[in-house]
Amino acid sequence: MAKLNRVVLAGIGIAGVSFLSSKNNREKARVMLNNVKTKVDSWMKKKKHNKSPMTKIGHSDPHDIADNKMVSEGAMYSVDYYNMVEQEE
Repeated sequence: MAKLNRVVLAGIGIAGVSFLSSKNNREKARVMLNNVKTKVDSWMKKKKHNKSPMTKIGHSDPHDIADNKMVSEGAMYSVDYYNMVEQEE
């Protein structure tokens, strides 16, 4: 098993060196690495941000059952009110 791991690591190393031997490929790898770093930093900042209740308004979380129930009840209230007004006329 250890011998297989060494062969796999050696293969990955050789593939990496052969890929990065070209200046064009090095530039592509650098740009890709910077893009990944930016996306990971953005994701980490988003995870650290404590959302206030005002941030949540209008953006219901699909896994927040209580909030979804409240939203669905609110939607039914407006429909019921509209139907009641229409029936009175």
